Amino acid sequence: MRDAMTLATDPAWFPDALDASKGVIRFSRMTRDALSAEAFLDQRKNKSVTAWADCRVDDIAPHVPKSPAPAFVYHSAFCGSTLLARALDVPGAVLSLKEPNILLDLVNARRVSPALQTGNRFDEIAGTILALLARPRANGERVLIKPTNSVSPLAAYTNAQGMKAIFLYGDLRDFLISLLKKGEPARAFIRHQYNIFALDRTGLSQIEPRQAMSFTDLQVAALVWRHQLEEFERLLKPSPNAASLNFERLTASPGAVLRAAVSHLSLPLSEGQIENAARGPVFQTHAKFAGEQYDAQKRKAENEAIGSQFNSELKLIEDWIGPISLGVDMKPPLSRALKD
Repeated sequence: MRDAMTLATDPAWFPDALDASKGVIRFSRMTRDALSAEAFLDQRKNKSVTAWADCRVDDIAPHVPKSPAPAFVYHSAFCGSTLLARALDVPGAVLSLKEPNILLDLVNARRVSPALQTGNRFDEIAGTILALLARPRANGERVLIKPTNSVSPLAAYTNAQGMKAIFLYGDLRDFLISLLKKGEPARAFIRHQYNIFALDRTGLSQIEPRQAMSFTDLQVAALVWRHQLEEFERLLKPSPNAASLNFERLTASPGAVLRAAVSHLSLPLSEGQIENAARGPVFQTHAKFAGEQYDAQKRKAENEAIGSQFNSELKLIEDWIGPISLGVDMKPPLSRALKD
């Protein structure tokens, strides 16, 4: 049994999962290199874990050291968030944590637990978890967190705490093309996303389940895209520490966008490190599949081919979603665009 002090102060113990009903955090022991290499810090990273330990949130909270606040990349899915996170990951300067499972556990717990929807308990647990994630692995290193897209409601808390964030998104056509490109698993994923977001008591939750069952996969995807961008707009407008970024800007001008992201997020990367990232292998390989050659030109060619093949279906969905609003006045580009 690991003691609370060790789990709180040793960053090699990564906060992996939350059982909110029991108030328990599960920790996994991982190296800094393993954390950096994994595209998904959920059950898919288990091969990188060397040990496990559990501890109650309330036992560990008093021992967590104070660290510089993490920065965030929130995103709408299918928009290059892993690419951006990898480009900003530089050992000794910035550690990018990609889709930590514990944040999904936290936000999903609030979605279904009345005890976390009122009072201070959610803020207490969120503060402890984020402080654990923010622990540096080297002197002066900062932590950048890229949650999974359904964790975006956490931004209401992190914005209120003054934490820096970028809200990354793409346009509807690219979102739909990504769904078509990824096939049946992505269709299942997007329906799962719809069901999750319907718990957030936004405009999406006002759609009757019987009506939702009649939507095609592309209609569901368009509603999920619309919901996410509306919520981004709602979160961005009152938040001076937040900025929006269209993914196309990143692929068109990697150096300029990385420089702007580093400045906005207050990350300790030098001009040389930014240039190395912009010109290096990160933008020449697949962000999620190590060693697979993939760049902006290949992505563009793939998207154009699929866009041409399904043009009539895509146009139909674009026309269908055009007049629909889920409650927030939103029309891309989003507010607070990241400044070069």
